[in-house]
Amino acid sequence: MTAPGPDPDPDPVPGAPRHRTHPITPLVTGWKVVVGIIAVLTAQNIAQLANEFTIRRALIGLGILLVVVLVAIILSALSWWFTTYAVDEDGVSVHSGMISRSREYAPRARIESVSIERPLLARLLGLAKVRVEVAGGGESYLDIEYVSSARAEELRLGILEVAAGTSAASSSAVSVEGAPADETGAEARAALAGGPTAGSSAAAGHQDSGDVARERGGRLEEVLYDGVTDGELIARIPTERLVRSLVRDLGFLTGIVMSVVGVVVAVLLALWQEGFSIAILVALAPTAIAVPKYVFGRIDSGWGFVSRFSERGLRMRRGLANTRTDNIAAGRIQRFDLRRPFLWRGPGWTAVSATVAGIDDDDENGATSVLPVGTREELRQTLGRLSAPLGTDDDLATLEHLLTARARDLPGLRTPVRWYWIARRTEVSILLSGALVHRSGLVSRKLSIVPRERIQELRLEDGPLARRLGVLDLHVEGAGDSLLLENLRRDDALAVHAVLAADARTLRRYRDRESWPRPALAPVGTAARSTGIAAGAAPGNAPEQERPAASAPGPRPDGRETR
Repeated sequence: MTAPGPDPDPDPVPGAPRHRTHPITPLVTGWKVVVGIIAVLTAQNIAQLANEFTIRRALIGLGILLVVVLVAIILSALSWWFTTYAVDEDGVSVHSGMISRSREYAPRARIESVSIERPLLARLLGLAKVRVEVAGGGESYLDIEYVSSARAEELRLGILEVAAGTSAASSSAVSVEGAPADETGAEARAALAGGPTAGSSAAAGHQDSGDVARERGGRLEEVLYDGVTDGELIARIPTERLVRSLVRDLGFLTGIVMSVVGVVVAVLLALWQEGFSIAILVALAPTAIAVPKYVFGRIDSGWGFVSRFSERGLRMRRGLANTRTDNIAAGRIQRFDLRRPFLWRGPGWTAVSATVAGIDDDDENGATSVLPVGTREELRQTLGRLSAPLGTDDDLATLEHLLTARARDLPGLRTPVRWYWIARRTEVSILLSGALVHRSGLVSRKLSIVPRERIQELRLEDGPLARRLGVLDLHVEGAGDSLLLENLRRDDALAVHAVLAADARTLRRYRDRESWPRPALAPVGTAARSTGIAAGAAPGNAPEQERPAASAPGPRPDGRETR
């Protein structure tokens, strides 16, 4: 795993206390080694083991397996003993290694989000894994695994407070694992998270008694939603809607049919060539369980989904066997993707995913899926909390029109090449005041929305065939994201490139000027002129003579440097 951040100092805060994870962590991590060894041995010798099976050999195998389990647990216990973590006002660090010591460090300025994951075995044991997403490329994250569920929630709150630049929760973040929490501390944490406290529960009950009754209705509700009750409710997906959405998804149904056909063909070919035997059936078992695994994965990705919005952004919970809780800050989203399959058009359901700076998660059950299947109202609530304004009179009505209308009837940019007749009928790009929208898809319609203030790079691609056809490809780049507009008319591509290039130079630079800290080496007069420009000029419309001073490099609130 790639280290999440630079580590110039082996211990930047010598007095920062370190803590070990939960004592039964070796039981959760050791089984992976055992399963891996068994899988390797059986996969290579399954036929011989099936043909030479005896009771004596089975007992010997069980004895060897017991030894392997004990060795795996001992090694995991040693690894656990030498693994510690620390949370302080500068960031989060994890120290590990018995002989060769290593240290992973997530600086405060680079922490993007904190998620809580509960795999099935850990969940049964009351444990959870805390993942700290760090700004960077690839798999930039830091894991603290495993701690108790209550402890995981305390760590999440504490790390988020550290990332926000305050130390109010630092004391709770570094408390000793397993220490009992009193009622005062629990109430303070509830207030810190924006949730109901003991003193405000009565008033909350009068305001929204039905919602509170559902959230505090019993043990079943607690298991289903893992206590995600802080903040304003945005979306909650019932199981019935989730199942109906899968039945109405033609892509999902096609995948199941093709998988079943592939499994049946593989089994028939194996039986025809090798004949019937137990070894053949065992060897084909992974292929046979591929379809149930695929179906369960789709159900698990939206099971029990609930999202709430608080001062720290959107908090989401999902999962049936393996659950996870994620936080997404609205200011870190670079792009939205709205998907509406053909049979979802009747009930008006929409799936929404987001590209978040610093989070590289392609898993359908991951943090980027902010609404697996939502109604129009849930779509309005989700985008209303996360998306920048599109610049229209009614953004939701505009998106609804872009999803429902035929692509050929939408005004916008499309390829002029008649050879690409499918793209001419399904793909169109619309430049709105606040975002670039790209519509695509024949059966399952998709909208890609890139806020114009999030554009960081533009690239035009040309070639002999493109020059012959009179077209250009335009790449619109964001933080860890790219949108490709293919085969646009050359004049249209150049005009859009000029407009978006001006946005990339000005919008992000001038929009949040008042909240920027003054660079340490900047003259006082320069900072004063910058503040005056920010207060008196609209984004992108500052006078030319003031722009050099206003664009002086300096740190942004998220710790990155402007250039």
